[in-house]
Amino acid sequence: MALYEDKIEQALTYLKSPSKLSPTGNSPIVYMTYQPEDVFTVRGLLNTYLAPKAEYYGFTPHYISLNAIIDDFITKHEYLDIWTDPSVTEEEMYESIKQEIARSRCIEKGILAIQDKYMDEEHPLIVIMDVEMLHPFYMMGVIENAIYNQVKIPMLVLYPGENQGTARSFMGVYNQDGNYRSINF
Repeated sequence: MALYEDKIEQALTYLKSPSKLSPTGNSPIVYMTYQPEDVFTVRGLLNTYLAPKAEYYGFTPHYISLNAIIDDFITKHEYLDIWTDPSVTEEEMYESIKQEIARSRCIEKGILAIQDKYMDEEHPLIVIMDVEMLHPFYMMGVIENAIYNQVKIPMLVLYPGENQGTARSFMGVYNQDGNYRSINF
């Protein structure tokens, strides 16, 4: 657990004073990677460690659940009756949901809408959790690339997987993806 507490501390320290010298430009978005099997350990740190530490650094943390965004999208979608029809195979259902999420950009729009909600707050911090719920529909790298230049509020993404440099491996299921511009902790 001390490993994750250290990562949270490093991420918050960085977000408090991000580097402005990168030639690729920096948005205030960072990742804290953790082993997928430690999801409950990391969840336990949200209120017991992350929130008080964020407040110590002057941030007001707000949690975004990607699960809630995806669930809201699916349950309100016009295809819900088709997706829940017993004649539709699981593979067809997942593929259709995946296509609709990509087409609509609902996750990107959801994150940016939540960011807009806190723009007038003095020192907000958005903590993105439930990233594992993207599987098998979408990838966090696609989301980050779409919103990177629009991120104005510090964001900490709790990312289940491993990292090497800026490359990440989502949940140990996918190969290393080096298409991230943000920093890993």
